[in-house]
Amino acid sequence: MEASRLLAVITSDPEGPVVRHRWRAYETDLARAGIVLEVVPWPKSWSARRFALQRASAADGVVLSSRLPSVRDGRRLRRRARRLAFDFDAALPFRDTRGGATPSRTRGRRFRSIVALADRVTAGNAFLAELASSAGAEATVLPTTVCVPADPIAPEPGGPALVLGWIGARATLPYLEAAVYVLSALVAAGHALRLRVIADAAPTLPPGIVVEHVPWDVATWRAALSGIHIGLAPLPDDPWTRGKCGLKVLQMLSLGRPVVADAVGVQEAQVRDGETGYLARDDASFLDGVTRLMDDPELRTRLGAAGREDVRAHWSVQAWAARVVAEIEALLA
Repeated sequence: MEASRLLAVITSDPEGPVVRHRWRAYETDLARAGIVLEVVPWPKSWSARRFALQRASAADGVVLSSRLPSVRDGRRLRRRARRLAFDFDAALPFRDTRGGATPSRTRGRRFRSIVALADRVTAGNAFLAELASSAGAEATVLPTTVCVPADPIAPEPGGPALVLGWIGARATLPYLEAAVYVLSALVAAGHALRLRVIADAAPTLPPGIVVEHVPWDVATWRAALSGIHIGLAPLPDDPWTRGKCGLKVLQMLSLGRPVVADAVGVQEAQVRDGETGYLARDDASFLDGVTRLMDDPELRTRLGAAGREDVRAHWSVQAWAARVVAEIEALLA
């Protein structure tokens, strides 16, 4: 029997969504291939990082996950890792939207260094793969995926008000808050609605918009998200957002809820316009998409069901498991 091999995934957030959806989701599939997954924290203090470097030395292969170490630390990791992969799901050479989505000299230098040091590079979407290519490395695209439940789609919630839903984190709440025109216009048109926000903080919106804040929890987010009628994925278009991997869109579609999303980055591929939801290119088309779905329950049901099957076929853990395992096999070869 072939001995098991150890894959160490080094990350700054061992419990975060990147690790959950890009690595822990495949833990069972990797185990079937004889690969043991170990998630190793990469802390801020140098003394604490020594543990990560020790685990890198003991592993058969190392994946540095969406982390840009200093050039010196990257070289230290390279010396200790038998085989090193760099996996990223964000436009790391850029500042985020709040910082203007402009190139960062420091982040760019670190990015070029780590992709040059890595034996293999994997990226969450084609835009990110192009960033790796511009830094001199060929990247394999491995999208962020979700598990599609086997249970039937939950029925829509009852009550007079339709529930619009959004899921995310404190850092991305400004994207939802920027949709204030659409939400205010729906209220002004007399639509009875409630906005359910599943996140670690509540948005700041005008008092006329009824907001139900549901704190995000790993055990309850699916049930909370199943209690919506329509999913929202507003997103500005800039280099930072083009690097996003569309997790919230996949989460909503996987539960059978149609989504209205800005046609930015990977969201344009994840939502099939008029078939699983609506793609918007400005506030007016976003408002039109939401209004259509609010006015037609049969349309919501049809698009939601199609969206779930589309995710199952193209964006699910089940659909990508064999390719992820093959990528790790190639790293360890």
